[in-house]
Amino acid sequence: MKLITKISSRYLLFSILLLIAFGGITLTVLDFILKEEIDEKLEHTLSNIEHYIIEKQQLTMLEPFVEVVEISNSSNSKTFSNVHLPIIHDEGVEEFRQLLVVETFHGISYQITIRESILEKEDVLKAIALPILISISLLVLIQYLLSIRISKSVWAPFFANLEKLKQFQVQHKKPFHSTPSNIYEFNELNDVIADLTTKVMNDYQTLKKFSEDASHELQTPLAIIRSKLESFFNDDHLTTEQVEKIQSIHHQVNRLTRLNKELLLLTQIENQQFNKFETIELEQLLKEQTTQFKELAELKDIAIQLKIAGNWCIESNRFLMEQLINNLFSNAIKHNHPKGKIQIILANDSLTFSNTCNSKISNTARIFDRFYKEKQTGSTGLGLAIVKQICDSSHLSIHYTFSNEMHTFTIHQTSEPHL
Repeated sequence: MKLITKISSRYLLFSILLLIAFGGITLTVLDFILKEEIDEKLEHTLSNIEHYIIEKQQLTMLEPFVEVVEISNSSNSKTFSNVHLPIIHDEGVEEFRQLLVVETFHGISYQITIRESILEKEDVLKAIALPILISISLLVLIQYLLSIRISKSVWAPFFANLEKLKQFQVQHKKPFHSTPSNIYEFNELNDVIADLTTKVMNDYQTLKKFSEDASHELQTPLAIIRSKLESFFNDDHLTTEQVEKIQSIHHQVNRLTRLNKELLLLTQIENQQFNKFETIELEQLLKEQTTQFKELAELKDIAIQLKIAGNWCIESNRFLMEQLINNLFSNAIKHNHPKGKIQIILANDSLTFSNTCNSKISNTARIFDRFYKEKQTGSTGLGLAIVKQICDSSHLSIHYTFSNEMHTFTIHQTSEPHL
């Protein structure tokens, strides 16, 4: 739930509770006041009737509102109560406020009953309370809507900076410029974010420069070591054991060289250094790569089946797409078995690589992780990580499935990059 919505909803909830409480208190107070007014009116009517009896010595009857009857000697009393009496010429009953008085005049005891309809009180309550409650309800609603509008206005700089922060990328080398505000806390937050993003960009540039320099500097000594090792192979005085050790060292140096190149490539892709995009026909690229890998596949007796069901043209960097297909081919051959097969299907909006295999991958969630390998092989563990990074930078998605004893990688176009 958004902050503004949460604050406004709580404000509305508390306002409704206060409105209910205020309404109950208002109705109780009005009911008490009206009851007092009715009782006072009954007292006034009683006074008039008493004066009439004393002066005229006659009984007064006006049912059901006034009833005066003579009774046997009894002690004086006065009682207020609510009674229900039938309505004349109508079905049902009506509630009255009743004053029952027993008094003695000229030695004669009288029971005087005076009633006042309570319906008038209910009408007064409706006439007074209903407009008040409606007015307060409208006031609460207006305040609720105003609070939302005011909150949006107050929080506008915060949301503007939040949107800018979502778009911020350290690779673009553009410092974070916040939207100024007249609120102290927001400006303090903006200063902290600006300092933090500046530090992140500086750290990123330092790390990027270190990675690039380290990769470039490693190439020369590795090339020298490889060259020196290769010169040993021409020495006829080496023993078999020495040759095996040199071959092992040479193999590890070659692996280190591949690892260095692949790490450098990953760094370059992440830094978006391959920003030259063009329209690439995958059909032509696949045919070229198939020709190059055909001989390597034949060495393991692996058949390559290329099916062109469409010509998918994408906007990407040619070098990256060559690397992507090259890595998929290498992965399909490396993780295949003799007399296996590789199936490649190109459609108008997808590319599928499938290859036979000996076993299912145990942890498919990590298949695109760097240095993840199911078994200890000569692989660097970066091939599929490079494929995933190329897909992310080229607005492509890649998914892995396993069925019918075959690994399958499917590539689709996406609307947004995964950066």
